[in-house]
Amino acid sequence: MSVKSMEMDHVMVMAGQPGGARMKNDFIDDLIQSVTRVVTPNVALLRDVLVIGGMPDKTQNLQYLSYNRSSTLVRGRSVDFSAVAVINNRRAGEWHLTGYPKTISRWIFSSRWTCNPLDLFLNNLRCDPSVMAILTGATSNYTLLGILTMTDLHGSRLINRREQYICPVVAVPGIAARGLQTIQAFEMANQIKKSGMIGFELYRKTGNQMAGI
Repeated sequence: MSVKSMEMDHVMVMAGQPGGARMKNDFIDDLIQSVTRVVTPNVALLRDVLVIGGMPDKTQNLQYLSYNRSSTLVRGRSVDFSAVAVINNRRAGEWHLTGYPKTISRWIFSSRWTCNPLDLFLNNLRCDPSVMAILTGATSNYTLLGILTMTDLHGSRLINRREQYICPVVAVPGIAARGLQTIQAFEMANQIKKSGMIGFELYRKTGNQMAGI
């Protein structure tokens, strides 16, 4: 390659950077805005995490994000939000689990022995045809998956009973009202409720929070 050709390639790359940067910022802004229907995030932290983590490539189903957590206190309740992954909506159709693979994944990622909420939420998301159809037909290229943890304190003195709710946040930018209802129904159906005494690390799950078990 000649020096002139190398210089021309360099000019073309530099010329493309501003547009590419704007597009990336648009994706990030849309994802952050879509989270606000559930929780007010730490915008600076969330933006940094998304910039560093980046968006999934065209051949990637999702991009995991580095550890992050923002905490707020809302009416006596501790609210923690963590952004865990960016989902590639353009590959949602291929990522969707059906048939025998779906049956196997339901068995592997059962709440009976899977303690990681992220694994449970991701698998239930992939197995839900209604939600996956929304991601496939979304106008946005990406969806932000987060985990919301809400902790209540009840009782007084030394004996306090703590109830904790853990649920997925499926933030799809530009989603229509009907699609949003489906997403919210999925989030509620997959809420995990734990209860126990302060000082004990083991909590008891109650209710039928995890779909398909």
